[in-house]
Amino acid sequence: MKLVLVRHVETYGNVEHRLNGHTESEYTPRGEAMKELLVEELIDLDEKLSFSKIYASPTSRAFKIAQAVGDSVGKEILVDHRLREFNFGIFEGKTRDECIANAQVEWDQWMENYIDYAVPDGQSQREYHDLCAEFLSELDGDETVLMVAHGGTIHGILTNLLNLPIDCKWHFDIKLGSITMIDYNHGFGMLSHMTTPPYDELIPDHVASVDANKSVMRAEARAEAMAKAANKKKK
Repeated sequence: MKLVLVRHVETYGNVEHRLNGHTESEYTPRGEAMKELLVEELIDLDEKLSFSKIYASPTSRAFKIAQAVGDSVGKEILVDHRLREFNFGIFEGKTRDECIANAQVEWDQWMENYIDYAVPDGQSQREYHDLCAEFLSELDGDETVLMVAHGGTIHGILTNLLNLPIDCKWHFDIKLGSITMIDYNHGFGMLSHMTTPPYDELIPDHVASVDANKSVMRAEARAEAMAKAANKKKK
């Protein structure tokens, strides 16, 4: 089985650094231009690989990309709710600072145990990981599948198919509008390809990429979570 995993393009939620899991967010002007380039890239990829099926998250920022590809290559889009982004519950649509200001107790509890703590009105990372595993278990091993979804979804797919601990997902920088490929045969997964179309070169007068400081932000968030977890153990 070959899986082609695609993350949606830039939205206003990305630019504003909001925790938009199930929350809808429109493309920025740069995101619209990225979408056009990404769709062309995926249509060309279909000619080379011939996708057996195209799956998509129901969230519009992912679904619109899959729909544009499907319309061009004449293939049905299979919407699966398990491919939605992580459900941030009470933190949905908020920035980190807004989360702390509005619900610091819950935020601290999440940081202390972010893998198993179920965010109120949301879910835990382990529950999300298991949803990804459930989706994968239903795929046909002989197919080439295109899946258009979210960064969290792709993290969940990668850690499941590569047999990695959930925490290892932070080692994969899944950029906006990126394409990741995994070959999975006889229970063994291999990351075979990771690429991002050259948006910066092809989109004129673009705004700065929101991915620029992502690794720093993730490292800071992970450090905060680890520090709080360590303090909890000392008590």
